Amino acid sequence: MSGLTQAIVLAAGAGTRLAPATQHTPKPLLPFLNRPLLEHVLRRLASAGVAQVWLNAHHHAGQLVAFAQQDPVPGLQVEVVVEPLLLGTGGGIRNLAPRLEPGPLLVLAGDILADFDLEALLARHRGVGGVATMALTPRADPARYGAVEIDARGRLTDVAGLLGRPGERALVNASAHLLEPGFIELLPRGPGCLVRQGYVRALEAGLSVAGWVHPGRWHETGTVESLLAAQYDALRGRAPVDAELLLAGGRLLPGPALVHPTARVAADASLGPGTTVAAGASVGAGAQLERCLVLPGADVPAGARLSQALVCPTAQPEQQPTSTDAQALAGH
Repeated sequence: MSGLTQAIVLAAGAGTRLAPATQHTPKPLLPFLNRPLLEHVLRRLASAGVAQVWLNAHHHAGQLVAFAQQDPVPGLQVEVVVEPLLLGTGGGIRNLAPRLEPGPLLVLAGDILADFDLEALLARHRGVGGVATMALTPRADPARYGAVEIDARGRLTDVAGLLGRPGERALVNASAHLLEPGFIELLPRGPGCLVRQGYVRALEAGLSVAGWVHPGRWHETGTVESLLAAQYDALRGRAPVDAELLLAGGRLLPGPALVHPTARVAADASLGPGTTVAAGASVGAGAQLERCLVLPGADVPAGARLSQALVCPTAQPEQQPTSTDAQALAGH
């Protein structure tokens, strides 16, 4: 894709809404169809022609560094920028500014699964000629996620009512952005928010900011409910998932359900629709699961009946290196 070669995937957050699953694992590395969630995001970027991806990291940063060092997507250059102090969505991007090449920067959230047409997003961005373009989705409730208002030409007028400038249509921030260097300069050098201290500042300054309505599939995975819903849809072919990654995730059973090759499932256990059993996990005799994710090393006892559950190991070893170790791993 001409003109779109660099991206940052925001991966530094603590993922508190998914606790305790994220107590010892960064949210982007939680298994989705038995592959790291982040791997799904990176595969889609590589297929769109992006060559360079940065990950900002803070929570369990050492694990993200180790993941990047494994060359998760051949041909895609992945570098981790460790934040000893969590900088937020705005500060994390501004912190990256000295590393950027001229041209727009693609920004994605690490917990979103979507079939973004990045070529169409870039065409919209270039056509408007503004300082930023925000992807918007009609597949989410503005009352829950916050409304992004656009006018009849599709330009942003307001975000979450902060400016009091209602538009013609209210949609939801889809967590994909194209940002020009001038926009990035608006962001704080310390902790800050991409929306409040980027988009709102740009609109207050009278700068042109475009919206691009994403017509395709969109799933956020930041809560237990949304993660399990995305998994259910993916197993039923209703979410944007790389077919190769699905096959690599294990054995697909009727239901559908997915079982990692190293998982142990009793012969009389029932794995209902939308269930995934991860590496080293076990499901006991007579257990019945539906729309569940059994995390690596977790055990479902015999006779258990679970629905829409995220099953965590009862004891997890601490895996996070010290911040000094993480910085050393990242080359800082």
